[in-house]
Amino acid sequence: MLIQIITHTPLWVWGLLTTLVALGMYQTRTRQVRPLQLMALPLVLLALGLSSLAPRFAVQPVLAVLWLAALGGSVWMGLRLPVAAGTRWDAPNQRLQLAGSWFPLVLILVIFMLRYAVNVSLVIHPAWQHDMAVQAPLALAFGALSGLFLGRALGLRRLVTMGTHAQPA
Repeated sequence: MLIQIITHTPLWVWGLLTTLVALGMYQTRTRQVRPLQLMALPLVLLALGLSSLAPRFAVQPVLAVLWLAALGGSVWMGLRLPVAAGTRWDAPNQRLQLAGSWFPLVLILVIFMLRYAVNVSLVIHPAWQHDMAVQAPLALAFGALSGLFLGRALGLRRLVTMGTHAQPA
């Protein structure tokens, strides 16, 4: 059955996975980014997640409340994640010097694998599409994952507004 699932997965999904892994690997290196670049990936992932969940929100509004609650809570937690030593605002170049981190890659892969597993499960069990016992934990999980990613980026962005160095993690 696993072979059938993999062979019936559209090719664009594997292209997306390759792109996401490349983006995650890029973030393991020390690099300089503009403040807008820092927010791009979290906002794109947030928009993609929201667009795929929005149809369920219309049918089951409580899912939107759960998603928003998880998003808000994990943004709050993400803002408090430690910032790697060496991360600093480079004012003359108007760039944020980011220390490499495996966190974004891990988070990207968790989001991808969860989405993949959910979509495969919904093909196998279409009734789960409207089952609150399935959809509620998913809304919480996707809200929390998106919030962590966004919260981490907002926490790093604070270095820009403070114009300072990170405290050692």
